Amino acid sequence: MQGNPTREGGGLWKVRAVRDAIVALIVLGWLPFAFFRPVVGVLLWFWLSHMNPHAYTYGFAASFGFLDYVALVTLAGLVMDGTRKKIPGHPIVVILMTYLVWIILTTIMAFDPGNAMEKFVHLFKVLLFTFVAIITMQTPNRLKGILFVLMMSMAYIGVKGGLYTIATGGGGRVQGAGGMMGDNNQLAVAMAMSLPLAIYFFQHPPKPYLKWPALGLALCFAISVVGTQSRGGFAALAAVSFMMLMKTRRKFTALFVMAALAVGGYYFAPDSWKNRIESSEKTTEDDSFRGRVVMWKFSSNLADDNPIEGGGFDVFYVPRARELYMSPGEKARAPHSIYFEVLAEHGYTGLVLWLTILFTGWYAGGTAAKRYRAHEETRWLGDLCAACQLSMVGYAAGGLTVNIATFDYFHDLLAFIVLSSVIGEKLLARAERRGADIGGGSDAEAVPVKSKKWSPYQNRDGQAVRALSRESGHRA
Repeated sequence: MQGNPTREGGGLWKVRAVRDAIVALIVLGWLPFAFFRPVVGVLLWFWLSHMNPHAYTYGFAASFGFLDYVALVTLAGLVMDGTRKKIPGHPIVVILMTYLVWIILTTIMAFDPGNAMEKFVHLFKVLLFTFVAIITMQTPNRLKGILFVLMMSMAYIGVKGGLYTIATGGGGRVQGAGGMMGDNNQLAVAMAMSLPLAIYFFQHPPKPYLKWPALGLALCFAISVVGTQSRGGFAALAAVSFMMLMKTRRKFTALFVMAALAVGGYYFAPDSWKNRIESSEKTTEDDSFRGRVVMWKFSSNLADDNPIEGGGFDVFYVPRARELYMSPGEKARAPHSIYFEVLAEHGYTGLVLWLTILFTGWYAGGTAAKRYRAHEETRWLGDLCAACQLSMVGYAAGGLTVNIATFDYFHDLLAFIVLSSVIGEKLLARAERRGADIGGGSDAEAVPVKSKKWSPYQNRDGQAVRALSRESGHRA
């Protein structure tokens, strides 16, 4: 039962009002800077869309369109700054643009264009700011900045969820705060996807004192997945853990640690969580899974009749589509699968394009990781791409039973891989020129440079990485 705020002693009401004021002051206070420096707008966008600070408020800030204002001001700043904008011709960029054109067409041809518009606008914004991030963040410091904002946003959610799970003995379910993590299933997949990035921050901490806290953060992410009691999140966590085990050189140590955590976690988890996970083995008797199968059949039936264009966004909630393709007596619900979600909404053509995006991102991440890990100057980029590749595995596995085809996080990973490729090639070209200068000519052998342990936040001379920014005409 809700009480009258004026009768709550005044204290709780004041705290809630302060929350609204703080969020509003932070966002509105940074908007002028976003106009003159669009980089600030991108960072604001990442903070708002991942941490969702307005979701923890109770007044006007909870429903205020902060993201829309940030987008408007940032885009205006990009147009007005007068500098040349260049988007890389990376395969990921090409396929994303192709997919954007396709969803515009499927929205026009949708069963109910009005019903499809809300989800289309959401994905359009996500893709738009993916391109904006790729255009504006093409220096090492900017990429590190956007990574830091992303991880601090996810850290807030992960630490809070992990501590809540421990405090309740696993009995309380961790729920999503809103936005791209609106329910426990979406939150669980996001936490599993964040685990490799936390390990990356352990390898390359922004500050030395953040090295071991990053490892603790990775543990909090894993505990949060358990706390959500999500089977999709459990599948994502298992897939990420398995791939991490396959990728690491210290397989025995990693296997021992994972086994110890798994056994301890299983005995720590409450019976409600165990029963929910074990019910995955009895899918034919599980009402939730049966409902998902019904929607998967709905998606297949609709796509068979509309193989090219599908039914448009959110076709699952269109009455005419339900009458035509839903089995009699069955209840319509969300698709609970990214693959069947895309199939029903955009047809087989859209599914092929979307799978191409997923495969291209995964393959490009692995290729970039192999290339950049071989060079000291770009090793941090190689490790970042490897982490993004592992996160995509979690996304693909968790998405088997969770409808997150328009997930912001997935598109962020694609942007990171593209940015890593752009920055990595510039760093390698600069290192090659420097090696030629040291060697005194193209025929001379470059003199190896002895250095201390290298940090991604410094060059070999121990100076901040700023030369690349000056060469490219941007400020770091």
